[in-house]
Amino acid sequence: MPTGGVEEELAAARAAVVEHAQQSARRQVAGRELAAAEGALAAARASLADETADVVRLESLSLARVWAGLRGDRAQRLDAERAEQQAAEYVAATAQARRDAADREVRAVDAGLAALGDVQGRWRAALAAKEQWVHGVGGPEAAALAAVAEQVGGWRAQQVEIDQARAAAEQAARALAAAAGELRSADGWSTYDTFFDGGMLASAVKHDKLDRAASLLRAADAALRHLTVELGDLGEQGVGGVGVDGLTRTLDVWFDNIFTDWSVRNRIAEARDRVAAAIGAVDGVRQRLAERSAAADAELAVLVARRESLLVA
Repeated sequence: MPTGGVEEELAAARAAVVEHAQQSARRQVAGRELAAAEGALAAARASLADETADVVRLESLSLARVWAGLRGDRAQRLDAERAEQQAAEYVAATAQARRDAADREVRAVDAGLAALGDVQGRWRAALAAKEQWVHGVGGPEAAALAAVAEQVGGWRAQQVEIDQARAAAEQAARALAAAAGELRSADGWSTYDTFFDGGMLASAVKHDKLDRAASLLRAADAALRHLTVELGDLGEQGVGGVGVDGLTRTLDVWFDNIFTDWSVRNRIAEARDRVAAAIGAVDGVRQRLAERSAAADAELAVLVARRESLLVA
């Protein structure tokens, strides 16, 4: 068995983790109560402001006061309004007291959590100290811990690669979305120029749109290539399995040597179809990578639990 200090710190660190979880749950309850109390206080203050305004109107020189005086019931109405004002003051005071109590509770819990400090860091340090002792004495536990550590390292490395691939997929999705938007705009101007004789201005705008679309398509092409590289690091053969294979050679649409409006419209339509297909394929990649990331997280959680069980046994 390890020295008493190692075991005592492990137990104390575990107790701190449990206490932190309990205080965190208490903090959530206290936070909800504070939010509700603040809402009730705001409503009470608004009601009090309304009642106070009614009293002020009757006490001041106003049409309401003159009309009440002529009717002969001003004193009775003023008494009634003051009574309602006092009732509203009581409700507001009660709401303020509730809010103050809730605020004190939140502050107390926050202070307790702060006093506990970095409980997860303390727990990891205590486990590391125990693990070091186990490796020092050797035996079956040390071998099991070494095997767990090797598996953890492998899964963490894979998670890094997954994260990089997911970032590349997000970049590709943004690039494709930008290209799709520019192609929609170019398509609209092309239709106008083809069927409604837009003239020189429409042609100029159309060609400007086409130039920007070509630039965005090249950026999307580069993003797709980068995604293919990142997927290759995960052991996948590019992205052909999700329908993007070959698009990196055909997405780069050049709008030179176009002599008729119909030719332009056909090229835009083809580019839009390819971009739409690529967007769907990248969406599939993103979904698959999310599933792989979740699976890696689950495996790591199992291994972490296994390590802890070996160290606290």
